[in-house]
Amino acid sequence: MNEYDIVIVGAGPGGSTAAKEAAEKGLKTIFFERGRKPGNKNSSGTGLGPRLWREFDFMKEINSDDCPSIREGRAARNYMIDNDGKVTGYIMTTPTASVEYEPAKSWITLNCYRSDFDPWLAKYATDAGAELKTSTLITGLLKEDGKVVGVIDEKGEKYRGLVIGADGAVSMVAQQSGLRKRWGQKQVTLTLQYDFECSASKIDDVMGDEALAVWWSATFPAAYQVFFNSSFHIGLGNWMTWWDKNPVHYLNKVINLDYMQRLIRVLEAKPREFQAHLLPWMGTPENTHTDNVILIGDAGGFPCPLEAEGIYPAMVTARAAIDAAAEAISAGDTSKDFLSIYDMKWKATSVGEDFKSGPELQSIWMALPFSPRKSMSWFVPMFMEILGGIIDWSEPHPVRIRQIARSLKKYLPQAVPFIMQEVLPLLTSVLGEEKMEMLTDPAKLMAEMPEIQEAMMQAFMDAPKEED
Repeated sequence: MNEYDIVIVGAGPGGSTAAKEAAEKGLKTIFFERGRKPGNKNSSGTGLGPRLWREFDFMKEINSDDCPSIREGRAARNYMIDNDGKVTGYIMTTPTASVEYEPAKSWITLNCYRSDFDPWLAKYATDAGAELKTSTLITGLLKEDGKVVGVIDEKGEKYRGLVIGADGAVSMVAQQSGLRKRWGQKQVTLTLQYDFECSASKIDDVMGDEALAVWWSATFPAAYQVFFNSSFHIGLGNWMTWWDKNPVHYLNKVINLDYMQRLIRVLEAKPREFQAHLLPWMGTPENTHTDNVILIGDAGGFPCPLEAEGIYPAMVTARAAIDAAAEAISAGDTSKDFLSIYDMKWKATSVGEDFKSGPELQSIWMALPFSPRKSMSWFVPMFMEILGGIIDWSEPHPVRIRQIARSLKKYLPQAVPFIMQEVLPLLTSVLGEEKMEMLTDPAKLMAEMPEIQEAMMQAFMDAPKEED
């Protein structure tokens, strides 16, 4: 029997972070990877958000020598596709003035492949003293008197310790521990993508400082395009309850857009791989721990409830899990009741802040970009009428404004229910009922935001006065 304090199933970003945190606390730690090295089985790419640099000091050491696929991007482009499958416009965005810290002021995301990032991160864990065992498939949980006490690998080798499940969406740890059988169809999405190879210089020349693009469409679920140093992904996904055709049918719609075909030609891009995976996407994580077991990252249902980004939540919940595990081991109590401190800890993080409004965030996203026929069919033309109609020389500007106003009226039967059913609940969740009432009460609004009253007074004073 191999005895450890912490036994971690999975050596992805969550598992490696957990191993590093545990080893640094002096806990005897082992983490397992079924591939020949971390990231070996996963050539998918990822976008690393600026919050990682704020939370984890070691992220400042990432570099192109260790992670050659890295591409730092300041800009994101949003394409709007109408009911005829035509790109009707696009908007470029960059970090706004309200962003408060670096590197978030400088770029939106740093993109790299998991095959680069995962082994880079795992080395921090092994350098801290954690033991990494690769080419090892954990096939079951070791139980005594019906309770989990460790894990068993495919060769029958046993490892005793508090178990951290970092084994992804199809988590063996979650299922064999009894935390769940499998995700429900409304809790998990199928995501698929094409990976393209092209030269770094082409990407720089054509795309400039763009890191990613989102394709908002009335004919397919919202698609994404992520640029790396010498390659890019094009992908999309949706909840398992949505698909009425083979998902590849919808991905090919993205690829076959005239605009996308032109971009592929200009970049001289060559397709090299097709990828597909399941991704938990839910408003509230549930069943995150039991006796001697804690789930983190995708295994625990922690991808962001809005856009399902998973690396940051995996790493943050890993730290919370090890904090909880260390307290439990010190107290000699790894029961489900004691490990409830894990939920307290992750809820106190910025991941927990997202999930405070998780159901509302997930609902509005599911109801808009992931309901192309129902919602995007009116949202895209309405949005482009507002944006594109104003920048128009076809009529005198007052005439165009009246035309736009008349055109917008036809979208109200869809827009108003959407605002009532999705937007207002989200605002109420984020702002609270008291502040929502303030929006309809001028006196309360002035009291809460004296800047408005001051601005109105200043405008009145600055207004030109008629001469006697």
